[in-house]
Amino acid sequence: MHRLFTVFAAVFVVALPSGAQQMQRRATMVGGGGGDRGKCTIEVVVDGVAEIEIRGDQGSIRNLAGQPAQWRRFECSAPLPRNPGEFRFQGIDGRGRQDLVRDPRNGGAAVVRIEDSKGGSEGYTFDLIWGGGNRMPDRMPDRMPDRVPERAPRRYTVEQAVSVCQDSVRAQAGDRFRGRRVEFLNTRIDDNPGRNDWVIGMIDVFRGPVAEERFRFSCSVNFDNGQVRSVQIDPMEDRRGPDRPSRRFTVEQAVGVCQDSIRRRAEDRFRGRRVEFLNTRIDDNPGRNDWVVGTIDVFRGRDFSEGRYRFSCSVNFDNGQVRSAEIDPRRM
Repeated sequence: MHRLFTVFAAVFVVALPSGAQQMQRRATMVGGGGGDRGKCTIEVVVDGVAEIEIRGDQGSIRNLAGQPAQWRRFECSAPLPRNPGEFRFQGIDGRGRQDLVRDPRNGGAAVVRIEDSKGGSEGYTFDLIWGGGNRMPDRMPDRMPDRVPERAPRRYTVEQAVSVCQDSVRAQAGDRFRGRRVEFLNTRIDDNPGRNDWVIGMIDVFRGPVAEERFRFSCSVNFDNGQVRSVQIDPMEDRRGPDRPSRRFTVEQAVGVCQDSIRRRAEDRFRGRRVEFLNTRIDDNPGRNDWVVGTIDVFRGRDFSEGRYRFSCSVNFDNGQVRSAEIDPRRM
């Protein structure tokens, strides 16, 4: 009896830490981080779908489908701040999808969703990097000025504004659609009067490999500091009446087939790299209203971006056929 109790106790002691480490873990501090800059490197093993949440120096795994995910590595140069400046997510390794579904600037925690659709487990590695955080001054002035004197930071570019907007839309969509995969279509600056600080476009929401629904989105961006003021996601309106069949491709459909063609070309040209679309739109030059143009970012390894390239494709709006699709050979 005493021997049986000893064996049971030993199994309990071994099993309990194993289960705890699988779901929650504290970061190992490495390097000389500190101040308002830092980086966390996270490595996990996934066989299905899992979400990894990082808050400060604490990490947790929530398994959504498949076999329970496991920690391999969680190293940080400093704890992740509640409102980090210049925050970047970078997927490094893994055969499936890695997406930032919650930005720490919108609530203090970063959440990364990993989808491993192939059989068997796979190791995934990603980095969370931040710098130039919003620190409080050592001494508050007796009276805050009505507006900041003329020392605002440099203005954000269109590409940067589109990127921070997409991050915010992706975070809101992750909460609203329970982590389903999201793809952006026709993201651009609103060209209506008085709306040049608004980024608009569409997203497709996927259940598995099939797009389940399409939504419009809009977000207001402060071009002086890159802060997103507001984000809204709305269902698409069906503009066709009973007497108006789909006789012609819409702008959204043309953008979609163009991006599909460019994505295939990018996969052939930039093998193993991740591609993100920026500022996809209809060409506004005379005689070019059947051309879709924009830029793509190509990511590889630990670098933020390996390069940015312009692309263009000509679309037949009557039948949706792509006449030509080209990626500029020169980096921007």
